Amino acid sequence: MLAIAVIFAFHRTDQPSENNENEIALQIQLDLKEDVGLLIIDSDIDGQKESGGISNADKTMLKKDDLIYWSIDKQHYETVSDMVELLLNFTVITEYCDPNYENIYPEEYTMPMKSITFTAKFGDAYSIRITGDKVNGYQAIMEQA
Repeated sequence: MLAIAVIFAFHRTDQPSENNENEIALQIQLDLKEDVGLLIIDSDIDGQKESGGISNADKTMLKKDDLIYWSIDKQHYETVSDMVELLLNFTVITEYCDPNYENIYPEEYTMPMKSITFTAKFGDAYSIRITGDKVNGYQAIMEQA
């Protein structure tokens, strides 16, 4: 049976936390042509899913060049080894919308990206760049370590 953990952490994390052996740390650099409302992050480790997102608590837009820190905590998964295949799906919500637990937003503002998959180790950090705009779409790119 698949366990689904849903984490709705709509917040701003402006500084990285200390590297923790029980977390996979993501450093997400926005490299966009315009500011956006929300960034939804869905992860899948061995069929165990987690969902959450980033927005500004003051309801302002995420800046087009923001650097965002996001962590995936090992405790949210039933049984998982230190090395995992991590599947990430990012979705940009182009206008600010109040965050919700279902991650359902108006279709005209919702722009999913092609997923990225890589082998990740708990305790390590990884860099991802998100590029694009609402006219041509968005892309998540794994950066070289």
